[in-house]
Amino acid sequence: MSYFKSISPFTLAALIMGIGIAGIPFGDTAGKMMFLHTPVDPIFIAWSRYGLGVVLVWLAYAGRGFEFSVFKDWRLWLRAGFVTAAVVSILNSIATEPLANAFAAFFIGPIFAYFGAALFLKEKITWFRTITLIIAFIGVLIVVRPGISMSPGLLYALMGGMFYAAFLVSTRWLSNVASPRILLLSNLAMGTLLLTPWGVVSIPEIDIEMAGLVLWSAAASAIGNLAIVISSSLVDGSRIAPLIYMQVVYATAFGILFFADFPDEWTIVGLAILVTSGFASFFAQKSC
Repeated sequence: MSYFKSISPFTLAALIMGIGIAGIPFGDTAGKMMFLHTPVDPIFIAWSRYGLGVVLVWLAYAGRGFEFSVFKDWRLWLRAGFVTAAVVSILNSIATEPLANAFAAFFIGPIFAYFGAALFLKEKITWFRTITLIIAFIGVLIVVRPGISMSPGLLYALMGGMFYAAFLVSTRWLSNVASPRILLLSNLAMGTLLLTPWGVVSIPEIDIEMAGLVLWSAAASAIGNLAIVISSSLVDGSRIAPLIYMQVVYATAFGILFFADFPDEWTIVGLAILVTSGFASFFAQKSC
């Protein structure tokens, strides 16, 4: 216990973030397994993940202090709509694309969020952060290789990334409206409600294996999102935000381990550029 007390808040937050966010691509690994197990609608996967996520996060916080008044704020519904669309889009992508490719394309989101926050929220732009994000964008382009032959799966991932960018900007916009915990719970609850009309009619045949995958998807995703919330409560979230690029590393590893999806040479180059730019930004933040 004394060892953890000796760790700086920044290092502890980075450890929690770096390890915990493995849950998000791990949850999508379960989602991809569902597609292989039985014909299933991506909306059902997102809906079940959100619904069970509400329960799991509520239990993690022992049911403390959910503010039902947040349901009256249209801005939170808009934010929930953005991330719900992002989740459905990435699930549509991984149905046909390797996890590594889908996540690399999806991570166009933080790049556009940075410039979006500067445009709409007047957040400060720094030369170093701008350069690292431009390099990250080059990495995304190398993986995606846009052109006439680009697959629908990658288009879904890029679309999801743009929705994710809108979600990140709206999260910063609403950071003073509620605590990170309430923002997470409201996001899950609103997402569940938004998807319910389609989720109910898309319920597939549920056997023991499918039930296990649904629970796996929801639990892993909930852990990943909790890690982000806990880390952001320890230090300024923007300082450790670049670690979110670790998801690309996890997605690549899970793709190889579970589906034998080995990236080709150009994909490896693009992934390396993307992750390196993220770590460069992280270490720059650490030195601040």
